[in-house]
Amino acid sequence: MDNKIKKLTGKQKQFYESLRKLIEKRGESPTVAELVRLMRFSSPRAVTQYLEALEQKGLIERRRYERRGIRLIEDGPVTVNIPIIASAGCDNVSVFAQRNFGDYICVATELLQGKNKDNVACIKAVGDSMVDAGIKEGDYVLVEVTEAVSESDLVVAIIDSFAVIKKIEFANNAVILKPVSSDPHYKPIILNRNFRIFGKVIDVIRVQAKGELEIVPLYASPEEPRLEYKVI
Repeated sequence: MDNKIKKLTGKQKQFYESLRKLIEKRGESPTVAELVRLMRFSSPRAVTQYLEALEQKGLIERRRYERRGIRLIEDGPVTVNIPIIASAGCDNVSVFAQRNFGDYICVATELLQGKNKDNVACIKAVGDSMVDAGIKEGDYVLVEVTEAVSESDLVVAIIDSFAVIKKIEFANNAVILKPVSSDPHYKPIILNRNFRIFGKVIDVIRVQAKGELEIVPLYASPEEPRLEYKVI
C-alpha cells in the first residue's frame, strides 16, 4: 500500500488522505457533490479526475450504480475506535446506564453498516435473556444511537436510568420489551410509551478466550458461518 501511495502526485496524495479520513470519520463514502463542497473544488469534474487517478493506481474502487460507491482498497481492514459507554441488562433492569470513559473497542468500518461512527456506541451485555438473538453475557453490542426503531428491532431502552437490551413490539397503548430466549424464566417488560429508546442494535461482538473478536450474526442459525476479526 505504501508503494502505491508513493506513486501519487502531491495533490493526489492530499486528496487521497482527505478522502480516507472522511470515510473513516463518517463510516461511509461521500458523494461526488459532497466532495466538491468539502474540498472546495470548482466542479464535479475535478473530483472525478482525482477519483479516476486513485482508481487506476489501485487505491480505491468505484461502484458505478451506487450513490456512495467509493471504496478504499486497503491491505487490511479499515478500523475505527468505538467508545464503550455503558452496560445494559439482558435479564432485567438491574444494570445502571453509565458511561465508562476511556474504554474503546476497535472494529472494522464495515460493521457500522454505513452508519456515521459518531452515532455508534458499544454497550456490554449483562445476562442471557437475549441468547436466542445471538447476545450472551459479556458480549459487546454495537448500537446506533437513534429513537427511530421499528417493530421487532433489537433495542437498548432506558427505564428510570437503567438500561436493558430487548426486542421491541408495539401494542395500542403500550410498548413491550421482550426477551429472546426459550427460558420461561425471562418475562417481557410492558411499558407505556413514556420511556426512552437509546438506540438500535446493529451488530454483536464476542470476545473469545484466545483474544479474538467473533462477529455474531443476530438471530444466527447453527448453519450460518461465523466470522472472526482479530483485536488490534
